[in-house]
Amino acid sequence: ALSDMEPNSVPSNAVEAWCDGFAAELLVPIEAIREEWQGQMPSPRELKRLSRTFEVSTLVILSRLCDLGVVTRAQFHAAYGEELGRTKRRGQGRGGDFYTTLLYRVGEQFARALVTSTLEGKTLYRDALRLLGIKRISTFQKLADRLGLD
Repeated sequence: ALSDMEPNSVPSNAVEAWCDGFAAELLVPIEAIREEWQGQMPSPRELKRLSRTFEVSTLVILSRLCDLGVVTRAQFHAAYGEELGRTKRRGQGRGGDFYTTLLYRVGEQFARALVTSTLEGKTLYRDALRLLGIKRISTFQKLADRLGLD
C-alpha cells in the first residue's frame, strides 16, 4: 500500500481509507455503477453481471453498492459473507496452471526456442532456468514435456 512506502512507518487508517477509496473509484466509478445497477437487491446473478461489466470481483461490486447506499451496512455484511462463501466454494480445488502462466509470461515461441536450444546443448541449463525464471531442472523438464520437446 502507499502508506507502507516509508520503512518503519506505521500505516495511518486515514491514509489506508483514502487509498482504498481511490482504488475503488478507479476500478468501479460510483457514477458508472449507479448507471449499471438495475434497482433491486443485488442477487448473485446481478453481482456476476456487474462483476463482468467492470472486470472486478463480485466482492468489490458488493462493496461499491454499499458505498452507493444501495444496501445497508447490515445487508452488506450478510451478502458479503454469503458471496465470500460462494466464491470460496467455486474456487475449491482449482488454481492457476503454472506452465500456462509461464508460457504466457515469457511467450511460447521464446520458451520453445530456449528449451530446444538447451536440450541440444547450445544453452546452459543455468542460463535457461534464469531466463525462464524457474529454479529446478525438474520444472524445466516438465515444461519440455508440456511443449512436446522431451
